[in-house]
Amino acid sequence: MQSQSAIATKLLQAVVAKATLEFLVILIAISLAAYSHLNPPIRGAIDVADDLRVAGWAYDPRDPESYLDVQLFIDEQFVASRRANEPREDLVRAGAAQNSQHGFTFAVPALHLASGKHRVAVYAVRPGGGKNKSLLALTKKEYWLEIK
Repeated sequence: MQSQSAIATKLLQAVVAKATLEFLVILIAISLAAYSHLNPPIRGAIDVADDLRVAGWAYDPRDPESYLDVQLFIDEQFVASRRANEPREDLVRAGAAQNSQHGFTFAVPALHLASGKHRVAVYAVRPGGGKNKSLLALTKKEYWLEIK
């Protein structure tokens, strides 16, 4: 028969193992929640960036019927905003979106940019907690346009 101290030791080891396992489960849940909040699955791209237009698409697969607002930045300065709700049938054909209304176009001549090369970035606007909003880059690739 086992002594009471051996039983108590095994019981303590079981309690510590259970607490460690619970801690790991909580840690994994928090990590997954933080990852999904900080890295939401926004899909999109800039397809054209030239002296006539900056065009592309933005789509949130978690809310396929909504249309994201997108913001255009030129040389790291905000210049325009619009809703990504223009028809893009190619998105549905390619399986990138459930419906086609996720395109956007910014007319470059209307921006009255100075001559030279300009860095282009487009961000999807995502509601955050409360009144906060976050900007998510549609692409990591750098885009440039040249105004002559």
